[in-house]
Amino acid sequence: MNLFCFLPQAARRLKLGVSLCAVLMSMTLVGLAQTGGDNTGGNSGGNSPINNPKAHDISNGNYVPPPPPSGPDVYFNRRWDLYTGLAYTNFLAGPALIQRSNMGGFDASGTYWLNWHWGIQGSARMYIGTSGVFPNVEHGFNPPPCKPFEQTCYDSNNITGPRIMQYYFLMGPQYRFLRKTKFSATAHTLFGNAYGVFDSANVQGLNVQTIGLFATQWTFGGAIGGSFDYNYTPRIGLRIQPDLMLTHYGGTAQQNFAFSVGPIFRFGKLDTSPAQSKGPKRSHHFGNPFHR
Repeated sequence: MNLFCFLPQAARRLKLGVSLCAVLMSMTLVGLAQTGGDNTGGNSGGNSPINNPKAHDISNGNYVPPPPPSGPDVYFNRRWDLYTGLAYTNFLAGPALIQRSNMGGFDASGTYWLNWHWGIQGSARMYIGTSGVFPNVEHGFNPPPCKPFEQTCYDSNNITGPRIMQYYFLMGPQYRFLRKTKFSATAHTLFGNAYGVFDSANVQGLNVQTIGLFATQWTFGGAIGGSFDYNYTPRIGLRIQPDLMLTHYGGTAQQNFAFSVGPIFRFGKLDTSPAQSKGPKRSHHFGNPFHR
């Protein structure tokens, strides 16, 4: 073959090969670029490269789960509230006494919630303290309302500050009128019985009514008030509970202020889902308080 004929043909073939290589490389780069764009824009076709059953947005390459649920629903979707606290009341232990008694004790209560707002509360309370009495001395002093020449009055020793106690067993409706994430307020009206012990101290055999105290007795009891709760967690909170305590010792009505402070614990599950609240009303089984 003539060398002068071969060289031009070789040059043309080289140029053609270089051109084909350049075209193939360009097509490859364009395909890679398109593939990269599809991956960053979302997995619209084919299988998802990660387990993403709820179709969360993963365009940034890192899925950040949503924050845990919060708000009033999380703090008040419990069926039961249990509360126990230190309690105080101011009480007049006799119909004609002047000096009032400061009494301390405890308050224990539980609430079964029917829905967000209404519940049934039961409460047991105990208060203990000392009381002032009518003036009385040994040998010859006749403290009212002793009858003249009544031997028990004349023979008694000087009695001051005898111990008195009160027990309450109450139940009634509770209404939650304020429901915030960290704070709530309720109102309640409770009725039942009260038991007053006014002769537990050693009174030297003297009738306690002769020194101004009520007789030991069962009577009507009630509490009208409410509570203010601060929530530390959805299950634990701090409660302040003021009340007006009602009794009927000796056939006369008494109204005394009381309050208590202590922790509250919530447990159980209260179904308050939107679908449930819009549906037909559920019948509550009071015979079985754990029924949901």
